[in-house]
Amino acid sequence: MLISVIEYYLLANVKLEGFEIMSDDFNLRSKDYWRRMGWGLFLGLLSATGAFIFIMLMNLGQSIFIPDLAENWTPFSGPWWIVVVMTVAGLLVGLLHKYSSPLEMDVFEAVKKGYMDPKPVPSSLLASLISLIGGFSLGPEVPTGFLAAGLGSWASRRWKMDPETTRTNIKSSVSSAYAGLFSSPLVMLIMLLEIRHKQSVIYYGTLLIAGLAAVIGFSLFYTLDGFNYASLLGILSPPSYDLKLWHLGISVLLGILAIPFALVFVIFTRIFTRLLEPLNSKPIVRSTLGGFSLGLLAIIIPSTIGLGTTEMSIVTQQAAEIGVILLIVFALAKLLALSGALNFGFIGGPIFPLLFVGSCIGAAINLIFPQIPPGLAWGCMIVAVPAAIVPIPIALGAVAIIIIGLSPTNTLPVFISALVAFSITRGLLMAGNQEKSEEKV
Repeated sequence: MLISVIEYYLLANVKLEGFEIMSDDFNLRSKDYWRRMGWGLFLGLLSATGAFIFIMLMNLGQSIFIPDLAENWTPFSGPWWIVVVMTVAGLLVGLLHKYSSPLEMDVFEAVKKGYMDPKPVPSSLLASLISLIGGFSLGPEVPTGFLAAGLGSWASRRWKMDPETTRTNIKSSVSSAYAGLFSSPLVMLIMLLEIRHKQSVIYYGTLLIAGLAAVIGFSLFYTLDGFNYASLLGILSPPSYDLKLWHLGISVLLGILAIPFALVFVIFTRIFTRLLEPLNSKPIVRSTLGGFSLGLLAIIIPSTIGLGTTEMSIVTQQAAEIGVILLIVFALAKLLALSGALNFGFIGGPIFPLLFVGSCIGAAINLIFPQIPPGLAWGCMIVAVPAAIVPIPIALGAVAIIIIGLSPTNTLPVFISALVAFSITRGLLMAGNQEKSEEKV
């Protein structure tokens, strides 16, 4: 017991009688630690400000170019002009690919490594903004994430900071931006614990800085948005239900049910990759063709337009009118639109469209089995579908709870379904790919 206490204090980098700790990674008496905290909080504030401006520009652009389309769920009811908007957006994105270097950058990989090349960030942000304003099935989490990571990397390189300070800057910048976007500092702390990190007590020094930066980001979004929480908060609000033991078993089955939809997304991606390989050297043709094709899909299935967050409340509240078959069609069409947008060269994140896919499947399950409470069906599927693809199941569960507005007693099945979907896809179906990717980290 005494040895464990001594080890704790040694790792925590505080002075223990008879010991002088050399590392300042988590020493609250160290000037270096406070300097690192100062940079982390400052860059977190800048990153959250940049993320808020990006979201405002996205919302403004969407209100101009794709207004009042949320209630258009009837097949073949999409407006003809959406094809023009998406084709022009495709042309602009293609020109950016031709004459600059926009990339779909991996924010989670940047947080793991503690660095992201800031050079392609400006052109990538512009391409992403055009993609989102153009109505493609993408989310703002990727561009706001690499904006923050790129800013942290640029500042760290500009002022020649050491690797540990650079890593802290990246984590703090992304934490601040995402805490504002997802309306929760806690989500970011969970995310930082889920990704690869130092298995050491000293990591809590970095978490403290990132957590404070997350609070700053959340506070900035809250203040600039007129003291309102983000539009994600409680957009579904199903009736609460009394949690029973069999609900936990159902959550396991729902987590398993998310796997086929993750596989459909993988299949769509592989098909697009092969079909578009000859056009990779012709980015203008590729993206313009993509805009036109996805515009036609938007006419047929209007719910493929945009992020999908507004449409989530429609497909859940009007599920009986829509019907089981159309709900499944909407889910598959959204997966097709998401995969197509990413492969045609448009830039954005997958989480928001996948949340919509989960809401469609959850609503369909509730129609087929009305004994399953709506909060259980919606909650489990909304988080299980993205958790089968994006490797942050617990953080996604926290995001889903924010979106759905579940009571504390109804949250356990959500996390169970997320962990089941994540474990199966990452532990079995994608084991080989995961091992290869981890070797590169």
